[in-house]
Amino acid sequence: MTTDTKTAPGAAARDHGVPAVRLTGVGKTFGDTPAVRDVTLDIRRNEFFSILGPSGCGKTTLMRMITGFETPTEGTVELGGVPATAVPPHKRDLNMLFQSYALFPHLSVADNVAFELKVRRSRPRAEIGDAVREALALVRLEGYGDRSIAQLSGGQRQRVAIARALIGRPSLLLLDEPLGALDQKLRAEMQLELKKIQREVGVTFVTVTHDQEEALTMSDRIAVMDGGRVLQVDSPEAIYERPATRFVADFIGTSTFLTGTVDTTAIGVPGLGRIPVPEGHGLPDGTEAHLALRPENIRLAPAGERPPGCNAVLDGTLRQTVYLGNATRYHLTLADGTSLVAEAGGADRGGLAAGDPVTAGWDSARARLLAE
Repeated sequence: MTTDTKTAPGAAARDHGVPAVRLTGVGKTFGDTPAVRDVTLDIRRNEFFSILGPSGCGKTTLMRMITGFETPTEGTVELGGVPATAVPPHKRDLNMLFQSYALFPHLSVADNVAFELKVRRSRPRAEIGDAVREALALVRLEGYGDRSIAQLSGGQRQRVAIARALIGRPSLLLLDEPLGALDQKLRAEMQLELKKIQREVGVTFVTVTHDQEEALTMSDRIAVMDGGRVLQVDSPEAIYERPATRFVADFIGTSTFLTGTVDTTAIGVPGLGRIPVPEGHGLPDGTEAHLALRPENIRLAPAGERPPGCNAVLDGTLRQTVYLGNATRYHLTLADGTSLVAEAGGADRGGLAAGDPVTAGWDSARARLLAE
């Protein structure tokens, strides 16, 4: 899909301080059904960027508008500062890596990697062999050039697909659920490997995924989508620690939500009373809001005892404990019937058992107050 980098949309991002991708007011409607709604977004040069959301949220449609496989119903797409809304895919300085890898089983590893260069004749034939060896070294497959695809493991096939996608040095690589076909252990290894490769080649990577761990592990920044809209764009840490909406807090990790009416210092939750909230939350008195609590921020103690370091406490009953290896997860029921999840590891694991009355506590500064 890559082409002449002197003129292709996207090529300018190599040399200038312009975004690799700029979407302005982009929308896409299929018939009467909106798939993407008013997305305005900059993807920076040389960053690893993830578009994260559940199935049907519009993330794949958004990616297809970046690649040129779909044309926006409204808005504009720029690649490297060059208008690209109406530019066909083969004239954009980008490439794609699919979940299926799309390798040719009848060709050797080397011929698979070289395929694009040979078809496009974008390099002298004498240089192709060196380019293939360089690409295979990048993905740690030196000496595999003569092997057939059938001789490779799933992880090795993934590496061949990466080498083929990068051999032409596009300014932008889009990855569609790139690790979905791998088992859990190999997926974790490839998350780190992809991040390392991206740093080495200096190409902008944009991945589309529903896997929150994958996005948190690999990305410099993440865009969280739902219902065709981008709800938040931020670093992985900020997305997790400071979600902008209830959906983001619920989709990324695990949260318990206590819903009520806010004033300056507390949220009034029916059946639970007034619960301290973070200082300086900025919401007007009387706002209906959600207090989001992460399991790792909640500490437990026997009923009647206040867990240390906690200025917010609620009584409940421990319903279930789940051993996770490096941690234990506790499922509680509060007085109003709300389910609350706490998690502790190492020395913090107590001798609590299902059926015990307990006190759950947390530092209100570690909670997140959300108006939507």
